[in-house]
Amino acid sequence: MLKEICEVINLAKETNTEVYVVGGYVRDFLLKKKTLDIDLVVSEKAESFAKKLAKKINGKCFILHSDLQVYRVAVKNNPDIEYIDISLMQGKNIKDDLSRRDFTINALAVKIENFDNIKKNVIDYFGGIKDLKNKEIKAVSKKVFVDDPLRMLRAFRFASEYNFKISKDTLSLIKKYSSKISTVAGERIKNELFRILNNKKSSQYISEIDNIKLLEKMFPVITKMKKSAQSFYYHPKGLFQHCFQTYEALENILVKLDKYFPTSKDMLEKHLNEPFSENVTRKNLLKFVAIFHDCAKPECAKRMDNKMRFLGHEELGAKKTAQIMKELKMSNKEIDFVKAIISEHMRPSNLAKSEVITQRAQMRLFRDIKGNTPDLLILAMSDWHSYKTLKKKIYPKKVLQQQEKSVAKLIFSYFDFINKKPKDKIVDGNVLMKEFHLKPGKIIGELLKYINNAYEEGRIKDKKQALKYAKSQLTVLKKKHKIM
Repeated sequence: MLKEICEVINLAKETNTEVYVVGGYVRDFLLKKKTLDIDLVVSEKAESFAKKLAKKINGKCFILHSDLQVYRVAVKNNPDIEYIDISLMQGKNIKDDLSRRDFTINALAVKIENFDNIKKNVIDYFGGIKDLKNKEIKAVSKKVFVDDPLRMLRAFRFASEYNFKISKDTLSLIKKYSSKISTVAGERIKNELFRILNNKKSSQYISEIDNIKLLEKMFPVITKMKKSAQSFYYHPKGLFQHCFQTYEALENILVKLDKYFPTSKDMLEKHLNEPFSENVTRKNLLKFVAIFHDCAKPECAKRMDNKMRFLGHEELGAKKTAQIMKELKMSNKEIDFVKAIISEHMRPSNLAKSEVITQRAQMRLFRDIKGNTPDLLILAMSDWHSYKTLKKKIYPKKVLQQQEKSVAKLIFSYFDFINKKPKDKIVDGNVLMKEFHLKPGKIIGELLKYINNAYEEGRIKDKKQALKYAKSQLTVLKKKHKIM
């Protein structure tokens, strides 16, 4: 199919037009990785070429960037390729064009006439093939990050996706121009960041991003977190050390689901991989939460009874993180998830310390947190694990083991609860109206809700107990709704 498309590309171009396959397709071909996109550079008439190509392959042509003359052709019914992007050559020739690209491994090209034998016909002016072999990310020139500061974050994204190292010179360049990241649109930062967070060991790349001060330039709140000294927080390097170690602990738990949650592993894996948007899943959103979950503690710190307290940091932290996400142009669904987890992240601590968790406490948690219950519990467990490295044991080993067992039981019970067939109602609205001489209205719905909750919690078991319980609640509800 690819061969056929290349033949069509040759037919679509004018006699004197030069057409090159460039960048990612060539890179991934040499790395023996499958890619569904092809980038083409044409020496002239990019728009007419794109439209002609789209017509010949029965595809659809879109404008991606009118000023730079970049177009996309969506390919139909082809398992090998989804998009062909066409751009006008920048500069006088292909060398000029490649010199304006980001990294040497992406500054590779092949003339369309030589596409059937790529290996022998790669155009490589900047040592990209050598860097592919050495698994190294190198900037094509010293101005690549000035031309587009997002490339600084993209370097780490390539490193995370290909398991490459960034060269020392390139790291130095990123550090030099790190402040320019603030000029990049939020949605572009989000796309690169969450592709990094997709990596099972993303914390090592975020640590590198932090080491060269790029993380703080993207998220200034981290600077405040770092300034919290030992007297302010337990960890020697301050609050951010705690948050980062929570993040590391989370990744460790996520790759060991079978160890911590043997009876729930498959259901949990499916749950955590639920997509929110492109490149954003529950799993990598939870990593994002771990980094920022305590970001409001500096504002809420107050010494009380000779102890440092952080009253209200959950709610304020949820608001501050939501604002960061809005700047990244993230969806309301994603923001609501993060706010729900951060605002409740302290809740599991006391619950999980108990050896016996009552049915009532368990059901209250499930009803309040709903579909985010497993996520909240895993974050709480990661939070506790972050204190393992401290000399002063905030969570003694026995306490931590008990909490882990409680979390595993709660997660299993949650999945058991949502997968169970709903119980038949003990009573319905008609029974309540007849028994208590009530008219249809809100009071009936609230009584049914109370009865259902008590039934799920095991506090009532039959119709007689349900009516007795309803009677005990009726006086309060009548006052609430001003019913005589």
